[in-house]
Amino acid sequence: MTTLDINNLIQAQKIGQLIMPRIDFKIPETIERARRLVQEFEVGGFIIFNGKKDIVSVITLELQSISNIPLLFGCDAERGLGQIVSDKTLYPFTMSLGATGDEELVYKQASLIAEEMKYCGLNLIFAPVADVNSNPDNPIINMRSYGDDPVLVSRLCQAFIKGSQDSGIMACVKHFPGHGRTGVDSHIDLPFLEESLENLKKIDLVPFQKAIEAGVASIMTAHIAFPNIGDGNAVTLSKGLVSDVLRDSLGYKGLVITDSLHMEGIIKLGEELYLAQKILEAGCDIILDPKDPVSLIQNLIDSELAEENLNPKVQRILSTKESFPTKEYSGDSTIIETGQKLRKQIAEESVCLKRGGKLNSKKAYIYTFDVTDSENIISAPFTSYLEENGIELTNISVKPDGVEAQIPDKVPEDTAVICLVYTTIGAWKKQSYLPDNFKSVIAKLGSLPNENVLISFGSPYILRNFDEFKTILCSLDILDICQAAAARVLLGQIEPQGQLPVDVG
Repeated sequence: MTTLDINNLIQAQKIGQLIMPRIDFKIPETIERARRLVQEFEVGGFIIFNGKKDIVSVITLELQSISNIPLLFGCDAERGLGQIVSDKTLYPFTMSLGATGDEELVYKQASLIAEEMKYCGLNLIFAPVADVNSNPDNPIINMRSYGDDPVLVSRLCQAFIKGSQDSGIMACVKHFPGHGRTGVDSHIDLPFLEESLENLKKIDLVPFQKAIEAGVASIMTAHIAFPNIGDGNAVTLSKGLVSDVLRDSLGYKGLVITDSLHMEGIIKLGEELYLAQKILEAGCDIILDPKDPVSLIQNLIDSELAEENLNPKVQRILSTKESFPTKEYSGDSTIIETGQKLRKQIAEESVCLKRGGKLNSKKAYIYTFDVTDSENIISAPFTSYLEENGIELTNISVKPDGVEAQIPDKVPEDTAVICLVYTTIGAWKKQSYLPDNFKSVIAKLGSLPNENVLISFGSPYILRNFDEFKTILCSLDILDICQAAAARVLLGQIEPQGQLPVDVG
């Protein structure tokens, strides 16, 4: 590998360093394309999708070995590497940590994620999420945020950054200047927010300022437009927000990375070459996940980018790579076991009791409302635990159509009514909302005179407007361990420790 000296690079190599395409391990052609991109175009690195640990580690090692310049290998592992690499650890959604408010848990989680990443040859994590989720109807952040309090979000973001970077993995705080106010998924369309810079400074920018103070190595821009700030362009293309606010006002000196160029929120604004030119003019350093990286690099080479604009970006990239060299996995066989214990601890300590107490009835009708498109019986971890502990259950899976017929006129007096609601967050999915007919049925079940319980697995915001329930619990993920933890709280086996980190009324 070359010395990381910009003076050793020709123009084409410098341009290659700005580009970070994807490797999707479900699509073998992207692996072969990656080899070409390293050998012919000397790209700066890759974002990883859909891998298994052994093949990911083999390919990252191979690509590093054939690259003249060290590569960045990044991934969206905000919930753990299991989010991207199927046989690694998956933790509950970020808001679960917000419910604990525990910086030590966050630091430990980030450290363990970093160790698993090193095993796979990865060195850049697109986390933590610094978005303050101030919009309850946010379709893409929601449980991915630590909460709606900028002080809480800042504290836990700093803990994550330190945990990751102390373990040698670059953190990338996202999505600047904050995606928490949006009501549109930027994977689907470009959100427009009529906010002033003054309002952003009071809430949204606070965690980013604190992340900068914590020494975060990189920051990711959001595909959001703020018509009242700077030039009004989408942030990723906005000199007013990237250069003027992030660089000059907040004093940030590190890497600025775009969000994915596969997202409709940015695609609709122009062709990739045009977008890339605007991105670089705005002040971003790395163009993440272009659809056609070969053509983009060739076109950028032909466009003859000005050295005075190009060199500072490449220098930041090289300096950051030098500060965060790829670390070897420690070989500690306890990492996975420790991660499993930690995820269970997070699940149990994050269960929030909004109202009520433990279950008194020994019989229950369980109504399941699932909007996650689960292929399995989603409530099985919860119901199995109750049955194992002597609760006699009647299970009813409520379907979106014809739900009125599934509401009984009367439930036996000695039988509780338990409503389980399952939601989640993911790109393009729209699975954080309850359809109106579900809401209607839940409200009617809550009005029955029996002991009644409402439990949300996922978005806490679905708890709004269901005050008729005597007991209301919230676990912030649908994972088996989260369901078991909620069942234990309901049965009085463990005390609820979580505090809802968002306002649900």
